[in-house]
Amino acid sequence: MTAQPTPSGRSVLLRFLPPETDETGTFGRDADLDAAEVLTAVGRLPVNLAVFTVPAGSATPPDSHQSHEMWLVQSGHGRVRCGDREHVVGPGALVALPGGEVHRLHAGPEEMTVVSLWWQP
Repeated sequence: MTAQPTPSGRSVLLRFLPPETDETGTFGRDADLDAAEVLTAVGRLPVNLAVFTVPAGSATPPDSHQSHEMWLVQSGHGRVRCGDREHVVGPGALVALPGGEVHRLHAGPEEMTVVSLWWQP
């Protein structure tokens, strides 16, 4: 087993991994939380982070996984469907998505940008 470095407690500017675009046109970037400088600054984080943008009038594919997830809407308006519930969302909305539930985002007449944070239960 490899020993974890002792966090330095010094701030670091996070990088994002190369962007990916899916078949719906949703554009996403995952934060590079395993970068050496992040591990040195704060140690291994118990969460993952991504930013994604859904084109106007489009929707993400239905998704389901065991990780719990939270979405913070940065811009745009639309609807989040999770299981049998639907929420109307806009900038500043924070939605908790429990692991195992099918969820998706439907963008309204403008593109939506969302910060996603997820972790294992």
